[in-house]
Amino acid sequence: MDKKRIEGPAPTARAEQVGQAPECKTVTIEEAATTLGIGRSLAYDLAQSGELPGCKKLGGRYIVSRTALLAFLGEAAA
Repeated sequence: MDKKRIEGPAPTARAEQVGQAPECKTVTIEEAATTLGIGRSLAYDLAQSGELPGCKKLGGRYIVSRTALLAFLGEAAA
């Protein structure tokens, strides 16, 4: 049996997809850190202490609300 290969668009980096997708309402800790101009370690420390705006823990990972993060910075959510 021959397996057909499905062709599609070239894969892009997850960060690009998250940052560019208008329907995405969350960002990663790393993206939040970049947006805030802080390091990844500090962002995780803030998330663990509950001080990172809009951050929730789901299972073993953190997600950050884009709207809450932008509101914290005083910017309008896109």
